[in-house]
Amino acid sequence: EGPSKTPPTDNPAVPPLPSGAKAAEGAAGQGQGGGAHQNDFQKIRLQVTIMPPEVLIPGGITTNTTVVEEVEMSAKAMAGVIGKGGASIAEIEKLSGAKASQLEAREGEHMQRIQLTGTKAQVQDAKQMLEQKVVLTIGEKAAEKMQKHINSKILERKRHETGADAAKQGVAGLSDFCKKWGVKAINARKIAKLDAMLQRYMIRHFNPTKAKAANAIKGYSAALMKHPQKWRLEALYEDGELDGEVCETILIGMNGAMVGRQSAEADMTSEEQLIELEVDSSMGERASRVYGDVQPQHCK
Repeated sequence: EGPSKTPPTDNPAVPPLPSGAKAAEGAAGQGQGGGAHQNDFQKIRLQVTIMPPEVLIPGGITTNTTVVEEVEMSAKAMAGVIGKGGASIAEIEKLSGAKASQLEAREGEHMQRIQLTGTKAQVQDAKQMLEQKVVLTIGEKAAEKMQKHINSKILERKRHETGADAAKQGVAGLSDFCKKWGVKAINARKIAKLDAMLQRYMIRHFNPTKAKAANAIKGYSAALMKHPQKWRLEALYEDGELDGEVCETILIGMNGAMVGRQSAEADMTSEEQLIELEVDSSMGERASRVYGDVQPQHCK
């Protein structure tokens, strides 16, 4: 028994799905045949695709994706952060796992810069440690005054940056995309904050035929964010992940299934179908930053 066809749609954000993606969408047709011994999989009415949060992280489908961020501070604060013989910055690197490199000041500016490289969680930990070290070095009031000055400089730079520059925080190819379609910096920053799958899909499929690109892109991104987001199945299909090593498509029987329940906690005598959700508990508090709201207590 094959799946039912996807209803036609006029929404440009929901193009017809390829055959492989249609199979994961879920079919609603009536089963053929009967009898008490009919196989469960002949009665399938729904298929569920599980997407781990890593799929949505900019840069790839791994929680170990490397990110690079810069932190600015005064020369006095920098001296305290580096420490005697580099001892303080070495300790921050050891505790956070991030790599810290001192950069030259921007042309025409006096603020010093440190570049942090690592996973998102490592960089966040390193930034918190840097902020604490700055406060200990120059005092809380001086640190607040310095941060206000830095923020004003950042806003001034943003007023003059191009859309391609603003999109550098997004997925690979987003800067070229913004340059091609003349996306302004303010809109490029908004796109760069969207999840990685949506960014990649937009880069591949956005092609306005009537409206100006600047106007069409707003409506296109809004359409992609509306539910149901069937286009995500096509995106997984294009990436070869509809039923790959990262994502998993599960056939649901007539009796339904429990989602998010750990098999170790389940009643093994029950015939209930289980769809497990896993959390890396060794990450502790970092899990909330990597996995969003998914926590061990949700896997019941």
